[in-house]
Amino acid sequence: MRSLLLFLGFFLTVLLFLSKGAMAQQGQTLHIVQGKKVTLRADSKHALSYIWFKNDEPLNGLHDQRIVVVEPGIYTVIALGDGCNSDMSDPVEIILDPGGGEVTVDLEIRNLPEKGVVALGEPFNYQLMVLNNGLVDATDLRVTFDLPASLEYLKPVGSYGGEIDFIQSSRQLLWKLPELKAKEFLSLWVSVKGIADGDVITMAKVTAKEKDGSALNNESDAKVRIVFFQIPNVFTPNGDGKNDTFVIQGLELFDKKRLRVFNRSGFEVYQSENYGNDWNGQGLGLGTYFYILEFEGDNQKSRVIKGYVTILR
Repeated sequence: MRSLLLFLGFFLTVLLFLSKGAMAQQGQTLHIVQGKKVTLRADSKHALSYIWFKNDEPLNGLHDQRIVVVEPGIYTVIALGDGCNSDMSDPVEIILDPGGGEVTVDLEIRNLPEKGVVALGEPFNYQLMVLNNGLVDATDLRVTFDLPASLEYLKPVGSYGGEIDFIQSSRQLLWKLPELKAKEFLSLWVSVKGIADGDVITMAKVTAKEKDGSALNNESDAKVRIVFFQIPNVFTPNGDGKNDTFVIQGLELFDKKRLRVFNRSGFEVYQSENYGNDWNGQGLGLGTYFYILEFEGDNQKSRVIKGYVTILR
């Protein structure tokens, strides 16, 4: 049985509850099949009685908090208080589908990598978010996540609902969910790492037992760039044309890169707001220096790497 909830105070709000508690806004139109029932329930803290209307005509003898209807029409209600009545509720239209109606859902999948550019061999996460945007609960959901050969599957991260299985032969992760209630969402974080450089594209899909009335958002792809990123721990600025500057491989693929270098006493000896692999240690003696590298790529937050580099001549 489907139920409709009307909250009545002296300012009226209408909420529609479909099967298993799915909620819609006031002014809702609901399609039902022949033989199905809809329960309308009105709540008000100060109501002593109610007057129900169908197509603007009062329903005689129906003054209780809830009524069960099987006929199509436009239903409204007024709450009667002690010397004060509510306004007329917003209408709820019940439409009968003579040939029977198919229950549909509106699912959406989002494939969200945490970074747009990732160093080769560096673990990172994808967030798979499945949303039920419709008014009906979805059941027997299946979320698939296809990984290219250049990504190695590591593990699911954090807590999640349902069952997870990674099929190595097809390189596909399968996430099974028994149910996703209307207007709710669930997320799964998947940890992977790049094992080959270049652009990688992943695809996530969602299906359910029920037919999806808006299937355009049932698939989501995402592109991540895997780069060979390496920071040397030594360079030799002696003018021989070999290893004369502090060259960070893969740095050119990032939009913003700031480098700061400090000596053992903590004094800053070099800084660049847009480092171009051109620091040659000019004016500095042999020894080990501490660096802080901040960089940012497409669609990702700023990252910071700290380490040491030794100058030899």
